[in-house]
Amino acid sequence: MSMKSRKMNNYSLMRVSGVFALTIALVISTFSIPFLPRTGAEPLDPPYVPSEPNPENGSMNVSIDTDLSWIGGDPDEDNVTYDLYFGTKSPPELLAENLTEAMYNLTALNYSTLYFWKIIAIDDENETTEGPEWEFTTQNQPNHPPYLPSNEYPDNGSMGIPVESLILSWDGGDPDVNDTVTYDVYFGDTASPVKVSANQTAVTYIVSETLENNTMYYWRIVSWDNHKVSTIGALWHFTTKSEEPLTVIITKPLNHKLYFNDQEQSLNLSRNATFVYGPITITAEVIADNTVDRVEFFVDNKSIGEDTDAPYTLFWQPIIQFNSALSLTRSIKVVAYDSENNSASAMINITKWRFHILPFVIAGLALASRLVLHTTVSGIFFNFQQSRISTSFYAIRARFKTVGLLKTQKGVINFKSCTGGRLIGPMSTTQFGLFRKFSVGSFTFIGNLNADKIRFGQALLTGFLQRRTGGSGGGLLNVLRILR
Repeated sequence: MSMKSRKMNNYSLMRVSGVFALTIALVISTFSIPFLPRTGAEPLDPPYVPSEPNPENGSMNVSIDTDLSWIGGDPDEDNVTYDLYFGTKSPPELLAENLTEAMYNLTALNYSTLYFWKIIAIDDENETTEGPEWEFTTQNQPNHPPYLPSNEYPDNGSMGIPVESLILSWDGGDPDVNDTVTYDVYFGDTASPVKVSANQTAVTYIVSETLENNTMYYWRIVSWDNHKVSTIGALWHFTTKSEEPLTVIITKPLNHKLYFNDQEQSLNLSRNATFVYGPITITAEVIADNTVDRVEFFVDNKSIGEDTDAPYTLFWQPIIQFNSALSLTRSIKVVAYDSENNSASAMINITKWRFHILPFVIAGLALASRLVLHTTVSGIFFNFQQSRISTSFYAIRARFKTVGLLKTQKGVINFKSCTGGRLIGPMSTTQFGLFRKFSVGSFTFIGNLNADKIRFGQALLTGFLQRRTGGSGGGLLNVLRILR
């Protein structure tokens, strides 16, 4: 074989060997590469897509105080923050960013409004995931009734209101700022006033007619909103001024009425008379253009007190007294004075008694005073007592007169314990001194006067023991002065 041929064979062999080696290397690399250590960074996952919105997407009638919440997180358990986009336009604008919790507290929303919102989640590697756009609609605004009419003019219960060019006014309105309010006005001189104006928007009403003097008028406002919901105002009243600058009206006692222990009875008397049994509170109403200075009260033209503040009253609790001919008629007069020295008065006559059988007893005595044996005593007494059948007292110094069909006797008794029959009128005594055991005056009882001499000290001690402990003295000195 020639040299040239051997060179060719060697070259071919080397070439085949190289191809074979390359083939083997490729096969080995194919199976070995997956098992070699990784030298590059792994790819990262972005946050989860925000989901499960609250309120739910498309929900209606959502409370205006609602809060937003959603479900977030990250597959790599990275920390996630959230940007909140919210508003009444789509797409919404950024409202809050870098929220660490999947919730947000909204401030009060508007009623009947469509809102849009979405969430963008961002993890620690600044990987982001944008959520879908959600929407919800808030509830319709609940309706509230109008405010109760208030701040009325004229003031409720006011007096002396002018009879001409009167303008009524009040405060109204509605808690729902978008509501409109109209008013119905009721006005008249009875406690059920009639409607004089309807659906007016003004909070004033001009009374067109001239009112009557010294008359009480009533009025009321009914407010309506545009949802046809109403609020009925209170019944107000006022009294117009009198033709005179000052007027007095006695409101208690009234004519044709019966009063028992300061309480008016349901019985109406047919006669033009007023009967009063027991104490009574005299009450007067004063209508004045000027300030009332004082109100004085008189009984039988004698002053019994005064009052300077309305309502003008005086509690009257007199002892039994008789006018001429044993009459029970009493006159009550009330006089008012204003700051301009004007005065006005009112008067009423009443029949006043203390116990109901007294007028009949007096009538019987008037007819038979000379037939029934009776004794009248006048002077100073101690420990006066009476029962249904007898009278007892200690006479410090007294005069007596006994009159009957067959007997007439009179005399003086001093420091004696006395007894007699049943007490009959008239009687006029005044109590004073320690425990009000002393009295001065006169009285009449049936039968003779029976007197026993008992020392005053013994009678005084007996009288004290018959009364509960309490009170204070002060009258004994007056008795001693009288005795001197």
